Amino acid sequence: MSNEIEGTVRDFSRFGEGVVATSQGVVFVPGVLPGERVSLMDIRPRGKGVLYTDKVRVLDPSTQRQDPPCPIVGRCGGCPMMIASPKLELRFKRDQLEQALRGLPNVEAVQRGWVAPVKTLGYRRRARMAWTAGRGRPRIGYRRPRSTEVTDVRVCAVLDDALDRAFAKARAVLGPHLAGEGQLHLAMGEGGGVVMALRSDAMQPPELYGALEALVTEGVLVGAALKAGGASVDATWGSPREVRDGYDGKPLVGTVAGFSQAHDEVNRALVARVLELAAPAERDVLELFCGSGNITIALAATAKSVVGIEQDEAAAEACRENLKARGLVGTIRTADAEAWRSPTVPDVVVLDPPRTGAAGAIKRIEKLGPKEVVYVSCDPPTLRRDLESLCAAGWVPTDAVALDMFPQTAHMECVVRLERK
Repeated sequence: MSNEIEGTVRDFSRFGEGVVATSQGVVFVPGVLPGERVSLMDIRPRGKGVLYTDKVRVLDPSTQRQDPPCPIVGRCGGCPMMIASPKLELRFKRDQLEQALRGLPNVEAVQRGWVAPVKTLGYRRRARMAWTAGRGRPRIGYRRPRSTEVTDVRVCAVLDDALDRAFAKARAVLGPHLAGEGQLHLAMGEGGGVVMALRSDAMQPPELYGALEALVTEGVLVGAALKAGGASVDATWGSPREVRDGYDGKPLVGTVAGFSQAHDEVNRALVARVLELAAPAERDVLELFCGSGNITIALAATAKSVVGIEQDEAAAEACRENLKARGLVGTIRTADAEAWRSPTVPDVVVLDPPRTGAAGAIKRIEKLGPKEVVYVSCDPPTLRRDLESLCAAGWVPTDAVALDMFPQTAHMECVVRLERK
């Protein structure tokens, strides 16, 4: 499949790649925009039933194309929308929400909303990278599109300045000592400093442990953690837990290498929309996948009662800690939200599941029968699947908001409110 083939980009894939119909089949191509005439080379299978190439010449550029502020766009896999105009990126993301809603009952009456951030570069307050070490210096950065190959990254246009500076210093110190393959988590920590957590199945040399200790001692990081070679617990230096500003402006303590939202500005808007749609004041609220309490602390401020369900014990404990620090009351259970059985029927269920959605939790909600559901999603296709299930069981959507949590990328957050008929 090495011959050169011409074609026209008909659309974006859900991951922000160009979709090009050719005589060999549909090819996914990063770095191109809908409507562009392109010439493709070295087309190869990449996964089951998928053809892919990043060897492309743009013959007829789109008027919506713009010069990206990053030299490795298309290779790192992180920001496919960086070549697109803001207008085109907006259209693509709003279409994702519409596809999730299309054909559902009451869809014409659903109140739509869109939240766009002021800051579209230097916004990421957390990032997950990877490394691979072979001969010579390891590559440290992001994985290429549809590949396990790591693109070396020295600076990142969407990382918060503090994270970008700490990453540059840390990679220079850690690089010579990394072995095998692994993941590197960057986040904000205590006092506005930076924390780093490394994860690897490979044994790591003693020099890496010493290098992490030095980075904390010298103040490049406020905390670091390393779990490698089958270890069951982290080796830690300083305070490696993530600490961010909560919705109320007070510190929100997280976990080591745990989940949090990437964009502080948009996260505040997301929590505000959940509060608006859930209307928790003087009501009983069940929150599934509550994590460290990003939404929980806002719900608990006015709710009659809040029960939060979180499978990860460290996140559940952080949620309890965050409630206690604010003098708020909530019952946080360490349990699988997909299998939780509530002894009582709440007024509203709020859920914020991972990208895989919440098929099991949706079945539980259907049996529980709350009047209202507020669903926070980072993946429109699994959101669509779960909305279809709820609608078939008697709920209808009333409100849907898309939030640009990840500018320059193909990802976003959605909040949908449903009401039982």
